[in-house]
Amino acid sequence: MNKRRLNPLGRKIVAAILGTTMLSLLLALLLNIFPMVHTYRQAAVDKAVSLADLVANSLGPAIDFNDVDSADEDLHSLSLIPSVTGAAVYLEGGHLFASYGVVPTLPKQGNPAVRTRFSSLTVVTVIPSVSSGNQLVITISLDDQWSMLKGNFLVGVLISLGVFFFSSRLAGHFRRKLAGPLTQLTRVVSDISLERDYSRRVHYDSDDEIGVLVTEFNSMLQKIQERDARLDRHREHLEYQVEQRTMQLQLKQDELVRNNQLLLKEIRNRIQAEMIREEVERINRHDLKSGLSLVIGYPELLLRNGGLDREQEKMVRRIRAAGYRMLDMIRNHLNMFMMEKGIYSLRQERVDLVELVCGLEEEFAPLLKSLGISLSIDLDGCQVVGDEEFSVTGDTMLIRAMLRNLMQNAVEASKAGDTVGVEMTDGVKKRIAVINPGEVDATVRRRFFEKYVTHGKENGTGLGTYFAALIARTHGADITMKTSGVDGTSVTVLFRTDREPKVSDSPDQASLSG
Repeated sequence: MNKRRLNPLGRKIVAAILGTTMLSLLLALLLNIFPMVHTYRQAAVDKAVSLADLVANSLGPAIDFNDVDSADEDLHSLSLIPSVTGAAVYLEGGHLFASYGVVPTLPKQGNPAVRTRFSSLTVVTVIPSVSSGNQLVITISLDDQWSMLKGNFLVGVLISLGVFFFSSRLAGHFRRKLAGPLTQLTRVVSDISLERDYSRRVHYDSDDEIGVLVTEFNSMLQKIQERDARLDRHREHLEYQVEQRTMQLQLKQDELVRNNQLLLKEIRNRIQAEMIREEVERINRHDLKSGLSLVIGYPELLLRNGGLDREQEKMVRRIRAAGYRMLDMIRNHLNMFMMEKGIYSLRQERVDLVELVCGLEEEFAPLLKSLGISLSIDLDGCQVVGDEEFSVTGDTMLIRAMLRNLMQNAVEASKAGDTVGVEMTDGVKKRIAVINPGEVDATVRRRFFEKYVTHGKENGTGLGTYFAALIARTHGADITMKTSGVDGTSVTVLFRTDREPKVSDSPDQASLSG
């Protein structure tokens, strides 16, 4: 408990009792003085009016006979009354006829009246005589009221002193009765605050509010003492547990350090292996391109020199086409690597999708014929003839590779007698969809466009759909896959001019937004 100056409650109780008593006495004295002064002044007014009427009646004959000496004698008889300080007789027109003492002035209105001031009063009355307009003015002092008030004040002071003495004795008794237990309670609280000794108790037994307060305070101390005992036992238990957990944590930390070291070593090994793999792939692509130059160059030389029949020329052209396809695959692998690293420079040119799809139809003709699968190409719901145009902006080589992968996947996922469809829809946003009757296995639907994800293909690499999605993303297009046992599988590429928010996929749908 902070040390601060204590203002005892007992003093406040005494001050409250004495203050209330003295205030009551003061109010009683004031309430007694005001009626007393009012009564005194009212009695003085009544006496002054009676005196003025009496003197006015005696002055009538003197005025009628114009006897100034008789009037002065009547006025001087007022000297028998000590409170009368002056008197005057005024005739009609305000002329002074006779006077006594301090001559009072005639009020301006001249009508009979009683005028009271703080320490005097003036009475104006009409003198009954033959002539009218004669008035008597008498001034009376009220100084006696101060003597009366002084006496009453002294009596009130004596009474107040007696009452104050009695009240102080009574207040001291109440102070001991009421403030004693509180003083003891305050002392115990202060000692507990300093020493933290909750075994202390306040000894006071009563059925009043203070007794209840002391009882509850002692009960609170008992509960705090029991709580501290429980806390001490719990603290000892926690200290033991913390010690055990600290040992376990140290062991885990040592193990984590060892695992981190192993992980860093594994990461370094994998980074080194990835760098080696990329270098090997670049070397392989270079070597493959060097070898393909012969596969592509000799058919060109044979076709240029001539001397081949139609069947031989057809076979040579197929060899040349296969060489170019292999070259495209090598280039696409390099392009895929550059797009993954974000360093591919996209060429923006007008690409006719109808022309690309028709060219791919001719390329896939032998495969379609051998598998017994037909290909349907539609533009805005109508069968394509070949002279239509459906253009988008992008890289011709990449878009051709994307469509070739999607169409090849659709053909390989179909059975004999099935029809693979390519549907193009023109509008503000260009849409092309590759459809086949097969259904994508549930285990790979969510990861349909991820790298190395494949299912059910003997020689599948899992790069076809990944490369197609990578090309779509590079062009800022959206690519989605929907599959079901009823409608088959549809892979849709949406070329757009603005970026739209990505919508969460259902379990039967995979998507990738550019």
